[in-house]
Amino acid sequence: MNIETVKQQLRELRLKVAATELDEILRAQKKTISLDWISSLLSAEIDARRASAVESRIRRAEFPEITTLEAFNWDFNPDINRSLIEELATLEFVHRRDVALFLGKPGTGKTHLALALGVRAVHSGVRVYCSSMKRLAAQIASAKSRNALDGLFKRILGARLWIIDDWGVVSMRQDIAEEVFDLLDRRRHSSALILTSNRDVDEWGTVFPDPVLASAAIDRLFHNAHIATFNGNSYRLAGRIALSSPNRLKKNPGGDLENSN
Repeated sequence: MNIETVKQQLRELRLKVAATELDEILRAQKKTISLDWISSLLSAEIDARRASAVESRIRRAEFPEITTLEAFNWDFNPDINRSLIEELATLEFVHRRDVALFLGKPGTGKTHLALALGVRAVHSGVRVYCSSMKRLAAQIASAKSRNALDGLFKRILGARLWIIDDWGVVSMRQDIAEEVFDLLDRRRHSSALILTSNRDVDEWGTVFPDPVLASAAIDRLFHNAHIATFNGNSYRLAGRIALSSPNRLKKNPGGDLENSN
């Protein structure tokens, strides 16, 4: 067993002194010692800690369900830009703090893929915050009533990836809208975002009571955004309900929406 391998395992377990002293201790033994057993023991500890960390991040993310890219039926809606989703799955957009917008009719796979990317991020060591827009608004209202908004914002802003589902489903009061805008504005410096919406982008302004605030928020959502449209039949209700998806936004040759602003 390579001594450097054991040293690296000790460092990963934050046993820096043991890693530093290993050479000296082995020299003091004045004989050849097999390190295979200790390396296997350390590997077991590392694996257990990694699994525990993943479970903790999944629990804190509060995913409504656990989905995977491997379980998604790409053949059902072949118009989905699979190459874009697979590019997002590399998680480079998380490191760049970019935005991914999944737009289209209900049941076409937006939430499944958003959650799958979140689960993949968790397994790669990324902390995720996941919420529906309705739930986020309720969390903000509750935190404001308890004078606990700073704590909520700290938790959300501490996540490197946000997933906001069902944007535009509910309109917000002025005070809640202002806090949501503040979050979106501060996110650019700390976190990536995946946002799903069933509403046409032309209707997003109705989410905010103030048109100036709405315009500024939409501008922040489309800045450096990767945009995927989800058309076709309902993935969730396959075999029972067929939904058409009118497209009011201009598409580029790759199938993604172009920002008209």
